Amino acid sequence: METTRAKVIDKAVGFEELISQLLSMLLEVDKNTSISFGNKNPALSFNSKVNLLVDLKFIHRETISDFQLFAEIRNKFAHVLYVDNFTKCIELLSSSSKNKFKEIFTGDSQNTDEEVILMTCFEILCFRIDNWLRVTLKMISEKQSQNLKKVGAIEMIRGFINYENTKKIKKLNYFINTITKIIDEIQPDEEFLREYGELLKKQEVELSNELKENNK
Repeated sequence: METTRAKVIDKAVGFEELISQLLSMLLEVDKNTSISFGNKNPALSFNSKVNLLVDLKFIHRETISDFQLFAEIRNKFAHVLYVDNFTKCIELLSSSSKNKFKEIFTGDSQNTDEEVILMTCFEILCFRIDNWLRVTLKMISEKQSQNLKKVGAIEMIRGFINYENTKKIKKLNYFINTITKIIDEIQPDEEFLREYGELLKKQEVELSNELKENNK
């Protein structure tokens, strides 16, 4: 049976991988060869990666708070031997973190064991972080793909313009058919936020269903 400490550390490892992917995309570095985001000793710590996301001003206030709360909980389980459940963990949290963590639970707590309540709070906290990371990664990946298509379209047009006139005539139909397909796949930037919202809702439903299945 998985221990509470193992559960927390496992979540942290998963989040750290997603954060590394996100930072690599934002900073345009190859994660596989990166010193900071790789798997070797010089790589940045979990906390450092979260702080870097904050410094980049890429993450909104509510999500920053969620990340910082998770990092504090993760550190207690990772570095304090005494902490082997959430009841003990919350004893060592700062007052603000303790209040924020307990406020996550909105159900009836009168007849519910405290450890169960805190475990539920942790699951919801992880759900929110996982949802934000996955949706944001998907949107950035698609945005990068769109930018590559735009660059590709421009290069195709530039190449066509540089053709000799006789070659342009021969290649005209092929060029038009090819470039049209590429342009049709390019989405205008103003749609980014709308698509982000739709993906966020879709991802939230999928993760919520997954969470319910896991808790059965």
